Amino acid sequence: MRVLKADDVASVIIARSGPWLDAMSLQKLLYYVQAWHLAITNEPLFEERIKAWKDGPVVPQVWHARRGRETRRAIDQQVDGIALDDQTSDLINIVLMTYGSMSGDELSALTHAEAPWREARGDLPPEAQCSTEVSHQSMAQFYRAHRRLGGRTASDLAAVGIYLGSPAATGPVDVDEILGSLGEEFSDPGDNPWGSSNLDSGHQYSADGIRRERRRAHAGA
Repeated sequence: MRVLKADDVASVIIARSGPWLDAMSLQKLLYYVQAWHLAITNEPLFEERIKAWKDGPVVPQVWHARRGRETRRAIDQQVDGIALDDQTSDLINIVLMTYGSMSGDELSALTHAEAPWREARGDLPPEAQCSTEVSHQSMAQFYRAHRRLGGRTASDLAAVGIYLGSPAATGPVDVDEILGSLGEEFSDPGDNPWGSSNLDSGHQYSADGIRRERRRAHAGA
């Protein structure tokens, strides 16, 4: 199996989110897939680094490759050659079920409320440019300690393996509750060059066209 690239994971996310995914949502969903993979397995899913840009975590290589709308249409994704094991495939699905109903702006605001992006930014003002890496360690530690995915902690998922449970077990993050606790600096996102999300959640998670290979589970399933 060839090593996954961030753009491979982006293609799968787009293919499962159809019919079209805006650039902001793509970046944040890619971030959450990487963050949860780190939290559960202590290993990155892809090697490209995530940077603490002003609108939230971004993989620059994917941002540059996917700037055009035509690169983010589900129908145009070449996913036949992307080999995913069952754990990775299910992890992507659970991340999409948990976060995929949020708009790009909501996902951006959510990452702003969480420690990994904020720690990477340090004392920079909100509109300042930044190329500091969001560290693997900070992502793994934060989501292990403070968040649940599909109703389960990272420790639970590491112990029993990542699998796609029933829809009732995969409720979305309560973004309103989190955003309601933020200070004034998060109340106005300002001009947004990313566009809005139009995810069609709940119907495109069968991963049609994705070749899945069974191999030993990352997390000791």
